[in-house]
Amino acid sequence: MNAWSEENIWNEDLKKLDGHELFARYEKVAEMESIEYAYGVALPYIDYQEFSFVEKNVENILKKYSKNDAAYQRYFAAFTEPAHDSFAQEQNKALLTLMKKWYEHPGWKQGVMEQFLENIKEAFPDFYIALEAHTQKYAWVYYVYMGPPFTEKDFLGFMVHELEKQVSPAELLVQIEEKQKSVVRIKKEFLKTYTVTEFEAYMLELAGKMVWGKPRRKDYQSRTYYHMEKIQKEIGKRLHLTLMQVRSAPLDMVQAALEGNGEVDEHCINQILKAHVCLPDAEGSVRVLYGKDAEAFMSNEVLVEEEKIGDVSELTGTCAKEGRAKGVVKIINTRNEMDKMEEGDILVSVATTPNIIAAMKKAGGIITDEGGLTCHAAIVSRELGIPSVIGTKIATKVLQDGDVVEVDATNGVIKKL
Repeated sequence: MNAWSEENIWNEDLKKLDGHELFARYEKVAEMESIEYAYGVALPYIDYQEFSFVEKNVENILKKYSKNDAAYQRYFAAFTEPAHDSFAQEQNKALLTLMKKWYEHPGWKQGVMEQFLENIKEAFPDFYIALEAHTQKYAWVYYVYMGPPFTEKDFLGFMVHELEKQVSPAELLVQIEEKQKSVVRIKKEFLKTYTVTEFEAYMLELAGKMVWGKPRRKDYQSRTYYHMEKIQKEIGKRLHLTLMQVRSAPLDMVQAALEGNGEVDEHCINQILKAHVCLPDAEGSVRVLYGKDAEAFMSNEVLVEEEKIGDVSELTGTCAKEGRAKGVVKIINTRNEMDKMEEGDILVSVATTPNIIAAMKKAGGIITDEGGLTCHAAIVSRELGIPSVIGTKIATKVLQDGDVVEVDATNGVIKKL
């Protein structure tokens, strides 16, 4: 899918295509994304909400052999490490490698810390060219479904975060390599020490592959969504629609407009953008409700359960990364909420996604309502070494911006102070 969208959309001069050709490519990529969704649900369903196959089996296997809780935590962290680097890890290593090359250049660190791109471009033109190349290669990594793609300024912000650690990029790269080697050693140690069954060995091997595979499928989707933005903008230019309007426009309407007189029902599109309901039937077709029909359906058919939560001063969840932290709560679920995040704040989210990674890097601790030990928050918190408690169910309902909390991630406990 990524190869097709890169060749036929990203590297194509879309302005040269007529309406029929443009829609054919748009329809094709939409179909490919749909197929990816269909196959993509297989991995999450293996461990979904109360049903846990891989995670529970790995937990039981390691508890069976571990002498104490500390040993169990050590082994669990190792076996649930992703089997391979994610695209985000690949990006991070590439960024540190770029920083390593320029770290000793006089004035470079100060220039980066000031974050004035034009000044950097003038003072370090070769570095700026390399930063542009890095951005071009990795802009899509945190795109998810709607972007926006990362810019040179975003990656410069990552560099500032790394420089604030007061550790050289070369040493940070060594630390990453040593951590990965340590994971391999711990796994080998466990399998050498204990005689596990064939099934147990299979589950332990599967865990790391699954933790790698779950976000990988989203990464493939994100990359093609990033490519799709180009064709959606071209459609928008021809039909005089915004990017969000194009994303909300039914395919048959887009086809009729591109292949016909270029007219669309903008009122209909805006109603869909505001609120819509997709109703699948037994035959495999989908009916889309919007406007008053959607409002009526949501009022009459959608039951919203009001959960009564009393005065809560202590929360519990599952430890995703051990450690302790104390700080100010910041509720962050979307990228446009990240500006309020300060270094050392406690990030609280329903469930983290790649597009809030910049806020996660600043966090002193991470708390989520949802997620198991192979979810995005768990994976990233272990990568970054940030104490994390997941699966609290109600954190975003009982905590608010400005609250001060103490996170005892090792024991899965959060206390309001």
